[in-house]
Amino acid sequence: MMGIDDPDLVCREYESLDRLAMRRLDRTGWLRFDDLDEEQTLIRAVAEVHPVRVLDVGCGDGRLASLVAAPEVVCVDSSPAAVEAAAARGLEAQVADARELPFPDGSFDAVTCNHMLYHLADPDQALAEFARVLRPGGRFAGIYNAPEHLREVFGEAAPEAFDSESGLPLLQARFASVARVFRGGSVLWLTRRDLQTYLDAYVGLYGPMVAPEGPYPFTAVRRKCVFVADAE
Repeated sequence: MMGIDDPDLVCREYESLDRLAMRRLDRTGWLRFDDLDEEQTLIRAVAEVHPVRVLDVGCGDGRLASLVAAPEVVCVDSSPAAVEAAAARGLEAQVADARELPFPDGSFDAVTCNHMLYHLADPDQALAEFARVLRPGGRFAGIYNAPEHLREVFGEAAPEAFDSESGLPLLQARFASVARVFRGGSVLWLTRRDLQTYLDAYVGLYGPMVAPEGPYPFTAVRRKCVFVADAE
């Protein structure tokens, strides 16, 4: 069985952004946050370095990149559909491989990359590129899952190639300082049909899954990690 880091599977999964859009929890469920959410936390972490030029790697439809407050935001993704969607938002976007970024050394003040590095068999190759294109003192920020995220739905899944735990030593090897900011809360699905719609958005990555029988409304714990890493 192919893993979620298989290049052919990833290519097929993101030929269209339809399933990606349905993996947003607020499309099928009701969210509660304990504090700032992970996206607000990421945006704040980027803003702290007062960036002029920001790179978003694995930009998807460009929604999060469009919220970054910087004079220049550049988006890259391996999916032409994602690049087209980001460009439709007025963002500068191009197809590129995270492991071979087409930019000079030190050309960005900040790099973001969210929910993407677990699609690479060797995430360190991309991290090396992020460090290369950052200016001295530049910042990387990225949102990733903690192992307990939605455990009530997905169960004891195998560790991801890049999550709040496995990603930490990889970042520490490439950056001068690394912090983890955890954000949590819960998601509530009113009906089993709503939760099944959410799970069906993952069928291309994990195969068919069946929503728990209940009781409903069904609640699961959200646990996200925002990595904030500063270059030398």
